[in-house]
Amino acid sequence: MEETFPAANYKKNVLEDCFEDAKSYFLEALVEVDFAHAVMLGEQGIITVDERRTILRALRTLDFDDIRKAEYDGSFEDLFFYLQREITAACGDADTAGKLHTARSRNDIDVTIYRLYLRPKVLELIRETNALRNNLLDLADRHHGTLIPAYTHTQPAQPSTLAHYLLAMAEVLGRDLRRLESAYDNINHCPLGACAITTTGFPIDRHRVSELLGFASPTVNAYASIAGVDYFTELLGATSALLVNVGKFAQEFLLMAMMEFNVVRLPDGFVQGSSIMPQKRNPVALEHIRAIASKALGQALGVFTAVHNTPFGDINDSEDDIQPLIYSAVRDATRAVSLFAATLKSATFNLETLKERAEANFITVTELADSIVRKENLPFRIAHRIVGNCVKTAYETGGTITHELLQSTANEVAGRELSFTPEELAQVLTAEFFVSIRTVYGGSAPSETRRALGVERHSAVADAEWLTDRSGSLASAASALRVLVDELIS
Repeated sequence: MEETFPAANYKKNVLEDCFEDAKSYFLEALVEVDFAHAVMLGEQGIITVDERRTILRALRTLDFDDIRKAEYDGSFEDLFFYLQREITAACGDADTAGKLHTARSRNDIDVTIYRLYLRPKVLELIRETNALRNNLLDLADRHHGTLIPAYTHTQPAQPSTLAHYLLAMAEVLGRDLRRLESAYDNINHCPLGACAITTTGFPIDRHRVSELLGFASPTVNAYASIAGVDYFTELLGATSALLVNVGKFAQEFLLMAMMEFNVVRLPDGFVQGSSIMPQKRNPVALEHIRAIASKALGQALGVFTAVHNTPFGDINDSEDDIQPLIYSAVRDATRAVSLFAATLKSATFNLETLKERAEANFITVTELADSIVRKENLPFRIAHRIVGNCVKTAYETGGTITHELLQSTANEVAGRELSFTPEELAQVLTAEFFVSIRTVYGGSAPSETRRALGVERHSAVADAEWLTDRSGSLASAASALRVLVDELIS
């Protein structure tokens, strides 16, 4: 015998899970949409004042706690129809309750509630990312003169400063923030009124509903409003870029925390001991940051995989089953960034070890080659060869680059000695000189990192103001809608 809808297996594997997810994520958003749509229908004369009042009163009587306790029994298709049943009962008039669904579809309702749920979550991620950047800037502000070794290909490369290093991370996060802000602004448009996919013949006011729900404006093309998924793929793209950066930064600090490096010390609240080894001080917060960020990135990539080759239209692949994965990716990204910000806030650095390594392994000799070019008017390839041969000899003999070694090597390579004095050579080989001479825009000199810090501070303030504006708009719209509904009911 053929099963009637919903078939037991379909109910178990699809509808039950979707109902629970919808209660968890969309209950408030669905009712908010109902309030806004009812207000607009009344203002446009599509329903009467009495019908609107009855519907609004019914919506006000909905008990969210009771609804969340409801179990899926197959007598309704999804949360939308369950709410319609509850609204009908509260209205006491099926015809009046049914008019709430005039000029709309589950299609435009769904893509609207998805955006409604995402908006505050994206703002939270932006807030935590800006907090991480600010903590990096605070650390940089204390370390303009702190010498460190910079690495390329995981090998000691050149001296830099801790400020220069931390500002690099902060600058990258600034670009992440701009991407997230752009993604938020593109989410913040209202699809209501697109209906199934072509709008409606009723004289609705899409701009009014958008305003009531705190959106910047309605979406435009009704087909794109339903079929487009870029409102969340752009967000996940920006989030993925952030997560890659966070993972790289966390790996840096994990290496720095190794006893073999021993250049960063995390606050006690972010390390754990061992159940057997009394000496252990494990930087577990950094490990969790990396793990949570990797989990979030995997979820984001899973969403892209699920939707990348699906039809351009209303399709379940981008709806009930996949939406929770989007929210989980954003949530875990926020967790990773928040934990990173807190972990670094009170981190301290082994300044003496960093300074010592900033002059070890011959990493200052790039400046010696540059200085030979400037002082001796030799091509860089010749200067590079002179210095390279000096380094090779010093390695082989276990010594350093002495004045005598420099002159003999110059004789061999260039056929003459250099005009460098022993004092000049000693100065050129210091990390302090290396850093101080790099005053070029974006360089490591303290004068330049202080300028760069000012720019980053200004950017962080601007992002905080952007966040305040967007958060305030959402709060104001929600408050205004509540007040308006109160007035209309009374």
